[in-house]
Formats: sequence, C-alpha cells, structure tokens
Amino acid sequence: MNARHEDASHEEAWPEDDPRGSHRPGPGYGHSTPVEPDGPYDPREPDDVGAVAAPSGPHRRSGLIPRLLVGLLGTAVCTALAVLLAKGAVGTARGQRLDQLILSAAQNDDGPITQVIFPALNTVTVPVVLLLLALAAVFALVRRRPSLLLQILVIVAGANLTVQIVKSFVVDRTALAEDIDVTPNSFPSGHTALAISVALALILVCPARIRGLVAILGTAWVAAAGVGTIAGGWHRPSDVLGALLVTGAWTFLLLAVDAALALARTPRGPEGLAHPRDARAGRGAGPLLAVLGAVAVAAGMVVLATVPTPIDLDDASHQARAYLATVLVIPGSVAVLTAAALGLRVPDLARPAGPRSR
Repeated sequence: MNARHEDASHEEAWPEDDPRGSHRPGPGYGHSTPVEPDGPYDPREPDDVGAVAAPSGPHRRSGLIPRLLVGLLGTAVCTALAVLLAKGAVGTARGQRLDQLILSAAQNDDGPITQVIFPALNTVTVPVVLLLLALAAVFALVRRRPSLLLQILVIVAGANLTVQIVKSFVVDRTALAEDIDVTPNSFPSGHTALAISVALALILVCPARIRGLVAILGTAWVAAAGVGTIAGGWHRPSDVLGALLVTGAWTFLLLAVDAALALARTPRGPEGLAHPRDARAGRGAGPLLAVLGAVAVAAGMVVLATVPTPIDLDDASHQARAYLATVLVIPGSVAVLTAAALGLRVPDLARPAGPRSR
C-alpha cells in the first residue's frame, strides 16, 4: 500500500488510449512536453490548455516610443537646418559666393563627374517616377498593407508641394555680391526632392527580403541625380541640400506618426512582437549607409574648410576644392537620410497562429 502510494505520488498511470496522453508529464515536476502527432511543435501556436508561448524576435512596443521621439526630433532638426540653410546660402553674400564658386566649377568641369553622373539626371522623369510609384503601390497591395499607400502619398506629395511653395513664395533670391549670376530662385531643388521622396517611399514599402538592396540602389540613384543637377548647371549645392532636408522632415514626421499609431493599436504580450524577418530587414544596409554617409559628410566639410577666405570666384584651385566637397557631402547626406529612415521604420506586426485542428 505504501509502495503503491509512493509510486502514485511521482507519476500517474496514463492509459494508452486516454486522449490526455498527448500531454503526459515529463521528467521535470510541473512541466509537460507536448507531443505533436501531426508535425513539429510550433512555439507560436497555442497549446491545448490555452497557454501561448511567445515567438522569438524583438518586442514591438519596446521600440515604438524611441522611434516616435527620434522621428519628431528628426523633423524638427531637418526643418531648422532647412531654414538656416536658406538664410545662409541665399540670404548672405558669402553663402551666395560659395554657391557661385561651386556652380562655376561644375560648369567648367568636363571630367568623370560630368560624363558619368550627369546622365543620371535624365532618369528623373515623369515616366520613371510613375513606374517606381506604381511598383511601390504593387508592393503595398501584395503585402496586404493598403495603409502603406497613404505613406507613399504623404512623403511624395508633401515633400514636393512644400518644395514648390518654398521656391515660389517663401525664399527670394537677390544678388548680394558682385559676379553672382542673377537667376530666378531655385531653392530647393524640385528634381532632387522628387528623386529622394520616391526612393524613400519605395524603400519603406518594399518587401523585407529586398529592402537592403533597394536602399543601396536608391541611395546611389538619388546621390547621382543630386550631383547631376549641379554638374549640369541646373542647381546650386544649397538647392540640393535644401530638397533633402525638406523631404527628410516629411519622412521623419510620417515615421513618427506611424510609430504613434502603432503604439496605440499594438497590444501587450505575444501579439506585440515584431515579425523577426521584418525587424531584421535592412539591418546590414542601414549601418553601412550611416557609416559611409557620415564619413563622406565629415570629409566634405574638412575639404570645404580648406577653401581660402575671401573666396576667389575665378581661382581654379578654390573651385576644385569646393566642388570636391560638394561631391562628398551630397551623397553622404543622402546615405545618412536613407539609413535614418530604415532605422525608424516601424516593423510589421507578427501575430501567433491560431489553434490547429486535430
């Protein structure tokens, strides 16, 4: 009697035909090892007694508040820098002379930059832009994320309308120094704004498995188009940088709003976990672009600091240094902006699968 009671205290006899046999107690006290007769155990699926095991991957809610705050900060920083750039580059004699120095260098250049990069400007056309936007829309619909279509419209329409309004009604270009070309206001660049806004829209909406590649290709395309507008004599460097800042402000604002909405609708618990593949998307491309971009911008600023003062608009060495600085700063700025958008993008939500039918 005692021996039988002692055995029962450790393990209960389970008949072979008992339906509870699929959850027999394991060797550890208080633990059970489910045996799945029809396939391997999926930790994302609820077991028979209702306990849901959390899927692997980063928790979505834990990263939403930082994304929200950084997005708002990025919006404020881009807006402030755009205002300062307009006042410094367009509203001061020194800023106009520096722009003129670089523009003169571009007009006199017949090297690889003009021969290789300038043709990229010819790809920023209405048919190409419409094709890229249609591709982004297809990505959004295939992924069953129609809300991403709104993001595309906000970034592209918001950035390009703002650029045209600023160019036509806000900033006025008046020659403040001698030897400055008198032209209509061109700050910010409409071609650059169109290219960067479409590229960012496509990067944010494309599938996770190709997002890193799209980010790298998009960065190269926008950088070439931005430098190409200067090489062709269409825009001054400040025009290109102004367009990047305006588009960056809209992108960061959209990402901040997206993070706030996701925070409001994302529950706590397993349902609040980000899909592992989507959370890892662009993880390699983002840091790479950030590092390369920061190095390029820093190198460009160092080169620019070597341009003597006062600026001699006719000095070939002054022109070469300022032009080289521009060729470094603009691609670097595009890379940093793209990396920031990748980092602030809200990952898609992964929900655990429902109970399987037996």
